[in-house]
Amino acid sequence: ARYGLPRRIRGRWIVPAVLAALLLAELPLDAFDESLSRFYGQSIQDWPSWLVDQSKGWGIVLATGTLLIWGTYALMRRSPRRWWLYAWLLSIPLELAGAFLSPLVLEPLFYHFQPLGKEHPALVESIERVLRRAGVEIPRARLLEMKASEKTNSLNAYVSGFGASKRLVLWDTIIAKEDGAPLLTTVGHELGHYVLHHIRDGLIFGALLSLAGFFGVHLILRFFQHAATWQGAPFLLLTASCLIFVSTPLVAGFSRMQEHEADRYSLEVTHGIVPDAGRAAALAFQIEGESALADPDPGPFVRFWLYDHPPLADRPRGIL
Repeated sequence: ARYGLPRRIRGRWIVPAVLAALLLAELPLDAFDESLSRFYGQSIQDWPSWLVDQSKGWGIVLATGTLLIWGTYALMRRSPRRWWLYAWLLSIPLELAGAFLSPLVLEPLFYHFQPLGKEHPALVESIERVLRRAGVEIPRARLLEMKASEKTNSLNAYVSGFGASKRLVLWDTIIAKEDGAPLLTTVGHELGHYVLHHIRDGLIFGALLSLAGFFGVHLILRFFQHAATWQGAPFLLLTASCLIFVSTPLVAGFSRMQEHEADRYSLEVTHGIVPDAGRAAALAFQIEGESALADPDPGPFVRFWLYDHPPLADRPRGIL
């Protein structure tokens, strides 16, 4: 074998080589995007720190992407006709494991977290009133503050994980800007994703979409048999990327629907806890939109294709 490597081993390394080439090709665009964020005051992260975060992301993509594609090729060789079905079945537990482990393993690689009660005990007590109203149990140890202000001026709050990894996270930037009634309506919105089973529904939706995706890749590859060899790895990645691209509006529309439901739930769960919850929610939307420099009323095509949240102008109208 050339250079002392068997042909089979040399072929396998095409996959990480292609992934690495794609990541390097995206680097100038990523750097330009970061420079725009810095110019408009969204990012305050210095370049060395940004490169460290990029390197961590590259490592994760290279490791997971390589293993997943290697596994896909192994299934193709063993079952050329049904590999797509087996790949889909295996992807389901992997997706569940990713959702469970991400807040425990991946998120701490990029940001520092601490218990919310460490610096904001009064806020924790207010949030626990909303939690009791929502019927959601999250221990204080998993009510967390993320030190986003080390890298960004953006505002965010989110829930992630499930079971033992379930947590509610508030960025320190949103605590500083929305402290009080608006922040509690934001918390109510995030809890809505749990109470309305959006995480479960999102996993089911993702599984159905991935089933269609795997089968679509299978149909396309039937016309390009060379793609089932290691030399066809670039074509395989291109095919998968194209299918992901055309599914963008479907994913965005599903997300907008869930976000609208969570907005309405926030009014219900904070009623009686937050004075004039509707006005507080509208103020929260305004603060977040201005901070993100969001277009309050984008064009129909941009809204349809890209927006995974309702536009700012639609959110108060949709719940009041």
